[in-house]
Amino acid sequence: MLHAISPHSSPTDLIVTLAHAQTDEPGSLGWKIKHDERINILLLGYGGPGHDGAFLTDSIMMLSIRGGSRQAVMISFPRDLWVRIPALPNNGYMAGKLNNAYAIGTDHRNYPNVRAQWRTDTGGGDLAAATISQLTNQRVDYWVGVDFKAFRDMVNALGGVQLNIPTPLDDPYYPAGETTGYMHIHFNVGPQQLDGEHALEYARSRETTSDFDRSRRQQAIMLAVRQKAMSLNAVPHLFQLLSALQDNVRTNLRPQDMQQLADLAGQIKEADIRHVGIDSNNLLRPTFVNGQYVLLPRDPTLALLQRYLAMALPDRADLAAGVPFQIRDGSRRYWLPYVGTPAKVMTGLMQEIGWNASQGSSAPLVTQTQIRDGSGGAAAGTVAWLQQYFKAVVVVEPAPSAGPAISVVLGPDFTAKAFPAPVIPATPRPLTPHPSSTSSSTPGGSGAPSP
Repeated sequence: MLHAISPHSSPTDLIVTLAHAQTDEPGSLGWKIKHDERINILLLGYGGPGHDGAFLTDSIMMLSIRGGSRQAVMISFPRDLWVRIPALPNNGYMAGKLNNAYAIGTDHRNYPNVRAQWRTDTGGGDLAAATISQLTNQRVDYWVGVDFKAFRDMVNALGGVQLNIPTPLDDPYYPAGETTGYMHIHFNVGPQQLDGEHALEYARSRETTSDFDRSRRQQAIMLAVRQKAMSLNAVPHLFQLLSALQDNVRTNLRPQDMQQLADLAGQIKEADIRHVGIDSNNLLRPTFVNGQYVLLPRDPTLALLQRYLAMALPDRADLAAGVPFQIRDGSRRYWLPYVGTPAKVMTGLMQEIGWNASQGSSAPLVTQTQIRDGSGGAAAGTVAWLQQYFKAVVVVEPAPSAGPAISVVLGPDFTAKAFPAPVIPATPRPLTPHPSSTSSSTPGGSGAPSP
């Protein structure tokens, strides 16, 4: 059972776990918890055998934890995000949607030419983790892949989950089982008890809602599962549950790491878990590649995305201070059709990681992003974080008569890099005919122009 779920494990790992032994060697999970280092866990959900695209990941989420300060952030990535998948030998890659990475590393029959390191029992998760790591510039320490059957069985084994649904969900195009047909699903507003099948429907539905809403629903379901498991004290029965799901769960976690992470998860309060959705409302833009709908980073260098994720777990003391600040537009150099302005986007992103941010009115144009600090030094931690994030100059000024004492005024140095207009390839000019020794090449002649 253990080897089926965690192929990297050995009988020794189980003995260590049962003895409650832990290691504090540098780089180990115990070391990272002790030194409050960031721990990144990639969570993947896919259809599994019997479904079309059995190993295309329907849900892609990274859980980042700071064990020492007991903080966490859940970051959802859309499956349509167009990325470089480092699948091929000699540092080669395949361009494709993010949800393909797990399938490429798992389906060795249809993808026989991938690197040797992915042609293993854990190749799917390892390749998905490498792809996310390359995208985010964050080391992915662990990953867990769960198919639909395992998810349903897990929720049912917990006796279902309680969820407070904030808005109605109506989807007449939900996939009907393992067929090509559809079924109509509907969820009303308010507290509801969901069994495994309905929890899966609520998390998977995508035809009538946005990627943003879908990622929020998936995160809500994950938290509901966590809450129910903790309320039932299900952690001691972790291996019994995994035994029942062994054909439908894969991970690179070793047993002792599973136990430590489960214990750590129980110590993090729900109020200290932030929720981030990376989508077309903020850092991504919709477009088409080879006729298929995809999402691309607005900043093609990935600098804004990577900096945001690197700083997505601010010091909890600074967050607890709740210092209000506003973000204002001081630049006209940006491209954000249908979304709003840079101040609107950045306000939402700051709120998602716990800051007390609001969108302010437009400011006079500036040449460089500024942090205007009228707090009299009372908000040094917040100002320092904002300065580092926006790479801005700090301007000390008297306290304003009304509104937040701190303002971020976005300049073109930030907005032009974060939200640039996409580069559209120039239309090829018609080929000019060149003389040929064997055929006529003048306009209207019978010869073909030289390339």
